[in-house]
Amino acid sequence: MISSVSAVNFKGSAPVSAQDRINAPGKFTKPEVQAPKPEEAPKKKNKFLKALAGVVAAAIVVGGALLLGVKKGGLKVLDETALKEAKFMKKVGHYLAKAGDWVDTKVWQKLPGVAKKAAEKVEEGAEAVA
Repeated sequence: MISSVSAVNFKGSAPVSAQDRINAPGKFTKPEVQAPKPEEAPKKKNKFLKALAGVVAAAIVVGGALLLGVKKGGLKVLDETALKEAKFMKKVGHYLAKAGDWVDTKVWQKLPGVAKKAAEKVEEGAEAVA
């Protein structure tokens, strides 16, 4: 009697596919055709630059809104006594007005000077080339 744990092998040396009668390819079977693989989308490389551009755009929008609020009179800077007695929303308006004033003095008023300097450098470069 043969034990189920014996070392006797009845498979022989034939390849496994030849002994697998159920899954073996038959005489009249069609060859397996693999579906074409879709092309992989290119990897996104500039995530950092896109995020940075988004932050810069948001800063420009917020700065413009603050500047507009100060120029139109919707946001007002309060003096010390009025600030102490003001409620929460008045204090928020005060600090937003201070931020709007900062945008006005540090950015908006300096833009014409920056544009003028850039134009001068372009003219100097054009003269050097000519």
